[in-house]
Amino acid sequence: MKWLLPALARYPSRVLFKEFTGFSAAPLWISRTYHDFVQNLERSAAHWAQTLGEQSIQQKDVVGLWTTGVAYSDLVHIYGIARAGFVPEVLNAKMSIPVVRDLLAKTGGKALIYDPSFAKVVADAGRFEFPCLTIPDLHCLPIPSGLPDLPEVTPNDIALIFHTSGTTSGVPKPVPETHRWLKCQAQVQWPKIFQCYTAGQPLLVNNIGSFANVGSATTISYLSWSGHSLIQTSKPDFEVDEFLAMVNDEGLNAIILWFSKLLNTARTNPAVLSALKGMGQINYTGAALNPDDEAWATEQRIPVTALYATTESAGCLVSPLGEKGILPGMRVLEGINCKFIPTRGLDRTDLDGDAEQRSQGGQLFDLFLPAEADNCPHPSIRNRPDGHITGDLFEEVQPGLYCFRGRNDDWIRTGKDLCFCDTKSIEDNVLATCADLVQNCAVVGHYKPAVVLFVEPIRLSNVPEDDVMLREEILGRTRTFTDRLFEHEQINSLVQIVSVKSGSLPRTSEKGNIRRKAVEDDHAAELEEIYHQLKVW
Repeated sequence: MKWLLPALARYPSRVLFKEFTGFSAAPLWISRTYHDFVQNLERSAAHWAQTLGEQSIQQKDVVGLWTTGVAYSDLVHIYGIARAGFVPEVLNAKMSIPVVRDLLAKTGGKALIYDPSFAKVVADAGRFEFPCLTIPDLHCLPIPSGLPDLPEVTPNDIALIFHTSGTTSGVPKPVPETHRWLKCQAQVQWPKIFQCYTAGQPLLVNNIGSFANVGSATTISYLSWSGHSLIQTSKPDFEVDEFLAMVNDEGLNAIILWFSKLLNTARTNPAVLSALKGMGQINYTGAALNPDDEAWATEQRIPVTALYATTESAGCLVSPLGEKGILPGMRVLEGINCKFIPTRGLDRTDLDGDAEQRSQGGQLFDLFLPAEADNCPHPSIRNRPDGHITGDLFEEVQPGLYCFRGRNDDWIRTGKDLCFCDTKSIEDNVLATCADLVQNCAVVGHYKPAVVLFVEPIRLSNVPEDDVMLREEILGRTRTFTDRLFEHEQINSLVQIVSVKSGSLPRTSEKGNIRRKAVEDDHAAELEEIYHQLKVW
């Protein structure tokens, strides 16, 4: 906060945030200046300093903040709690009360601050081991005459806590962000990602999902450092009319998004094509574009760049805006300390999505962040004593130019927003709860709209009624576990379970592990029909 507050004060009259307020004849936004935000932040900070202090909660204690993730006030309270000297643990609206309890127990949370819309859920949950406080209306808070001094912190102290977009055994993983990490993101990573910025021409950038997630919430730190603005969208996959209104009426000139939807529309809609071509830069992340889309975007001179970022590391690689025809190639951001370590023992046919077909046959690499790197995650979540491997695979297609080639572990991206899903924890639960029914299983759905469970039953019946009973029994036994998962991870429909003959799922020759991608390839037509039945394709 000591470096953020002066940055926020640097541009008092500029617009920091354009708040989406709904639809009338067209989408509507209202503007909040930097001065507005600072004033609201101070109101929030004064309130929480007094209210939490009365509960004997000390500065630097962890405080849970359970928000809807869609309100301007959510951003204000995240930074207001931090300004009061506490460590906000930002909780997602999709989390259940048991998950909230577990997370605060894991991080040592001393209080739960919650949105008024969650009041009944909190009341019905019974007694908590810590104070539970409702988020007040910002407009009802007075402007304070003074604020407490900020606590002394080191660069490696925790500033904020967010969570992974997927769960491990039904619980999202807390991701503490240090002061050093946040400063690197604000002053090194975001400025190098947005290569289109020129002095004196501030950017207007869209948010990328819920303000309870690190990508949207911490954008404030970069914007304030640079004098840029953030515009809120009605939903992550906003419609064409909203996109055009943001461009033509509000001045949107740089975007981060899942890009395929708008790109497909642009092929037949000249207004959308013109708007895309007029952008300063379009960063796409998550699922890769298909080669035809990449080639078409390049031909149309749409300023597209691929971006690689994770919750743990933030942005690490981006396509150079000035190098044409290199998608989906990316280069390491200037100022980022990372290494590419050769991956061994991986069967290339296990690569996710279309990575196998796109691979040029070169060495595959793991991305490693050494402990001394400013964006190396907090020691509590590192997977190596000397740093952290992200779990994603890359291929060097030209000197210093890398392409993403999928995951090297049991996590996949799935659902409408392509969030992470820990397949192994789901599979382990099925094998534990259905040990008398299921011999082996695999969860698939990488870059697909839902997950599907393939099971090899101990006794496979050709009678349709028996198969239905088997799937119903699996759903029933796994229900307690499933209810704790995020929606995109859940298997709660009979059509999401497919039974196959024992030993028929493709396996690796060395260890006999089920090959997830090969299962998807072998059952592609059946999966397409399942997604059609679920009405999510």
